[in-house]
Amino acid sequence: MTSLWWGTYPAEGLGAPVGMGEGMWLQDSDGVTQVLELPAPSFLVAHPSAPLVYAISEAPASVLHVIDVSEPSAPVVRASVPTRGTDGCHLLLSREADALYVSHYGSGDLAVVPLLPDGLPGLDEPIQSHGNKGHGPRADRQEASHAHSAAYAPDGRHVLVADLGTDQLRRYRVDPGGVLEADGVAATLPGGSGPRHMATRGEMLYVACELDGALRTFRWDAQAREAVLIDEQSITPVASRSADESLASHVVVLDDVLLVGMRGADVIAVFDLSPEGWPRYRASFDVGHWPRYFAAIGDHLHVACERGHRVRAYALADVLALAPEQEVGAIAELPYGEAVIVSPACVVER
Repeated sequence: MTSLWWGTYPAEGLGAPVGMGEGMWLQDSDGVTQVLELPAPSFLVAHPSAPLVYAISEAPASVLHVIDVSEPSAPVVRASVPTRGTDGCHLLLSREADALYVSHYGSGDLAVVPLLPDGLPGLDEPIQSHGNKGHGPRADRQEASHAHSAAYAPDGRHVLVADLGTDQLRRYRVDPGGVLEADGVAATLPGGSGPRHMATRGEMLYVACELDGALRTFRWDAQAREAVLIDEQSITPVASRSADESLASHVVVLDDVLLVGMRGADVIAVFDLSPEGWPRYRASFDVGHWPRYFAAIGDHLHVACERGHRVRAYALADVLALAPEQEVGAIAELPYGEAVIVSPACVVER
């Protein structure tokens, strides 16, 4: 079995005081064990070649941690960099591995932390911090800018930020060294949609919108540097089962299949992608309580059931072969393996 690293929230969940014993867990052939305490490491990425995992502490004063996992049972924090933002919740490693882009939900900014060739930080602070102003129509969630995630645009020359608070995809040109230049807005979404997470396939960009439960498909216009909306549809017909509303979480493209998580409904919705990239809903399957994040690693789909305090592993072949929905709102069941992890938030392989 490959080594999986899970980042977690405090036992009481997102919003509880951090530094209450939560941290990083190792899952391997020997089982599942917490091996490091860190304040709310809610998002992780792995260096492509060095034995390093980067973790962002989702805290009032967010900190980027660089963890040496060359000895998996005894990881070592090699560096910690304050990111000068609030509630860091997402990391994007630049394609040259020369910078990390940190999305801050609370303060709404995108910080740029330079990296040396060995993967360690080049400075003890961000080299840039790109903020945003504005708000959306939903007063309880969109009172200000909330940078929720960042992704490369299909052209590879721009980084886009999903701003849940202002219903925008903010655009930044990538310069040498991973430095970013603010370049306006690539797309403005319907008010109250709350774009959260993105995935790309060819010239297409798929955006999971947290607040209105919609999947929006954009075609990237490289010349205009804009994302043009071409399709929008509900993510799943499954009603919320564990909360007052369903909230979109994460989206992943696997060749000609698109997967989107829905908390509350507690399912992952499966879409088939046409050769041109248009999504067509197929079915939804149960994935446990509050699927915050999931990743296809090897031949399994690994799911973080945040409020269920479990992680699940589904055979990827079963997921991809899921039969079409036979009744509107039906919930499919697939076999899975399960392990106990307190408030799991994210997983990477290293």
